[in-house]
Amino acid sequence: MPSFAKTKEGQTEVSAVDVGYLADRQEFVSTVAAWHRREWGYLRPDESLETRAAKVRAWCGRREIPTVLIASVGETLLGSAMLVAHDMDTRMHWSPWLAGVVVAIEHRRRGIGAALAEHALADARHLGFPTLYLYTLSTERYWTRLGWRFIERTSYLDTEVTVMSHALQCQREPNPTLRAMRATVNEQSSSS
Repeated sequence: MPSFAKTKEGQTEVSAVDVGYLADRQEFVSTVAAWHRREWGYLRPDESLETRAAKVRAWCGRREIPTVLIASVGETLLGSAMLVAHDMDTRMHWSPWLAGVVVAIEHRRRGIGAALAEHALADARHLGFPTLYLYTLSTERYWTRLGWRFIERTSYLDTEVTVMSHALQCQREPNPTLRAMRATVNEQSSSS
């Protein structure tokens, strides 16, 4: 996991970054809401900062859906991401979604977004979901580098977006009996 701290010159250097839950750091709710308005407010122009903050607060779970993840160093919030049931009301058949991934401007391009996404993938995997989805307005190449797969390009909220998915592999060791049964079936089908 990447880690950062400020030096005397204001540069970022290695230190310990904590990726955890906004539920445990409620003092960051208003900052996360402000970041959401700054990044995506034009998609929902009728939503006030107060409404967004109330939604963010309501989404504060821990390893459940919804969950808001944060990356921080001490009292400094570096970024956030959400795990939500649905992020596109036109794609209700896909769930859950990685949403609202945002990193403070001065901390971008240092792996914080990737660390947040990895934590969300781990939580979704732990919850037993086979796939996690996201949509992006302009960062398809970034998500592709992180292992996400293209599903489609579409218009959503009057904006062109790319919908992507990430397959989640079970962390549990396969059942030995099931593994043996699959091997037998594979052997039989290959000898046919």
